[in-house]
Amino acid sequence: MKRVKALMILMFLVTFLSGCWDIKDIDKRVLPLVIGISKVNNEDYKVTVQIPITKKDGEISRIVTSIDENVSSALGQIKTNSENAVDYSHVRLVIIQSDLSDNKEELKQLVTFLMTSREFPTNAQLAFTDVPIEELLSNINDKLGVDSTSLYDFFNKGAGWAPEILSTRIWEVYRSMFSYTEDITIPIVDPGKDTVINYKGAVALKLGELTQRIDPNETQLIKLFQNKNAKGKIENVGFASIMVTSSAIENKTLIESNKPVVSIDVKLKIHILEREAGISNERIKKDLEKLIEERFNKMFEKAQENKTDIFGFGQYFRNQIPYDDLKKWREGYYPDLKVDFQVHTSME
Repeated sequence: MKRVKALMILMFLVTFLSGCWDIKDIDKRVLPLVIGISKVNNEDYKVTVQIPITKKDGEISRIVTSIDENVSSALGQIKTNSENAVDYSHVRLVIIQSDLSDNKEELKQLVTFLMTSREFPTNAQLAFTDVPIEELLSNINDKLGVDSTSLYDFFNKGAGWAPEILSTRIWEVYRSMFSYTEDITIPIVDPGKDTVINYKGAVALKLGELTQRIDPNETQLIKLFQNKNAKGKIENVGFASIMVTSSAIENKTLIESNKPVVSIDVKLKIHILEREAGISNERIKKDLEKLIEERFNKMFEKAQENKTDIFGFGQYFRNQIPYDDLKKWREGYYPDLKVDFQVHTSME
């Protein structure tokens, strides 16, 4: 009798064991790494997915496109029509075409969707492009010796290799849309002629609105303010070219007559790659310091005019300005901000 009861209990418990009925083997799934999003005739959304495939006849990725009235529906169509299960949890890069990024409200809605959707990792990178998404993604298959991870790898070369290239995550863009004291910059890429990607610089966003474009030579300064080393940056001062081997940045802040003041001290160690005959080290250092200081002042003047805090100066004053006044940073404090920016170089 006890055996019969035990067997009945066991059979009853088995009904609660779900097992792995919904698990798909890796060879039955497709794992897109890059997704492009644009608009069609300012109405429907076009979603373009780059799906890595096993190399065959020289093809290394497949481009799949879907058009629908919203992004989630377009993504769902790709899932429905795919021969295998589509798993978006491995997406590493989302590229937005400029025709969509120019619309503030649509851009904010899209970033919110990417952030709150459970299908995408929030640490995936975000980038803009001025060309059709398909052209950018298809450029990979046109280049020999590259693979389907090339777009993602472009933004992850490692420290010291490309210090001017920005890397911006979805969660960082989402956070900036609600920040009183910090704006954000997003990289811009186009298909390269001889390379897969051509870095075009970045665009600044203020509460989800595009305010200014930033030259590739200028984006390295933004990374410097993000406490990322400028190691590897090559500068040309006309009669000499140098490489930055290390960098450090220090700042001091104060409120003077209810106006914010920042003193920035940048220290660079450099290595001279080449120079014209008769040019001294001191002249090279002096001209390099002047070049970087003028570059910063030009960027800051434009950013201040647009009331866009691309360097995140507002973060420095969060403990010095009453909390209720922080929301007035861009309009009430930032236009009066004074910045004393100085560069000091030394030879390695």
